[in-house]
Amino acid sequence: MFGFSFWAAKSKADKSPVQKGVDPQTQHQQEREQFQEVLQSYNASRIEERLKVLDIFLSVEEHLTLSGLEGIIREKKPELLDREFLKETMEMFCQFGFAQKQLFETQEPVYEHHHLGMHHDHFICTRCGKIQEFANQHLERLQHEIARQFQFHPLQHKMEIYGLCASCMAQREPALSLQYAANGEQVRIVTILGGREVQTRLNDMGLAVGACLEIVSNHSSGPLIVASKGTRLAVNAGLAKKIMVAHACRHDDL
Repeated sequence: MFGFSFWAAKSKADKSPVQKGVDPQTQHQQEREQFQEVLQSYNASRIEERLKVLDIFLSVEEHLTLSGLEGIIREKKPELLDREFLKETMEMFCQFGFAQKQLFETQEPVYEHHHLGMHHDHFICTRCGKIQEFANQHLERLQHEIARQFQFHPLQHKMEIYGLCASCMAQREPALSLQYAANGEQVRIVTILGGREVQTRLNDMGLAVGACLEIVSNHSSGPLIVASKGTRLAVNAGLAKKIMVAHACRHDDL
């Protein structure tokens, strides 16, 4: 579990998706009217207050935790600041199809707009928590083609790709101790610190300079597990400190 607040970023080309031929303000108003009708048919309480929360939610183009929404409400509409009310309202947004709850590897769910007829996937940085949306029609068509080959009829799907964002990679040292490598990362051993005894011990394990490793598990509560040539190896903390590695970019495999 990662103990940071998630936030989302979009490229300039990734502007807020809207229905074709409908500007964002018009779409916002349409969704507001639809939500009001649903609330009235549902005999919901505090309709006007919930509509104000919807206005704020739709005005923010990012993934929001409940805590993040509270922060915005505190600034814009402090009279609505009631965590249980906000949580109930966000659940209504999801239940009635105006929002989606995403359960990324974080301590709190995040909410995002549910734009009808539009699908996107996510990159999630495991170091800083940044969420980057992306959409690729070639990928969508490929998924449907594969489903057709298996005679499978997909109803919904999602793709979450965990890794390190460009900003976090840029801040990294060119070489770092193995103990700081991220889960799932591929690395290459560039240096081994220590005398002949240490190097001989690591060589016997197949951990020599130039060896490529995959980080299978790197958690403070257990041993560091790496994979090398199809074999899992447990590396204790003392040895891990002495193994300097560099990121082996998977882009190079393309």
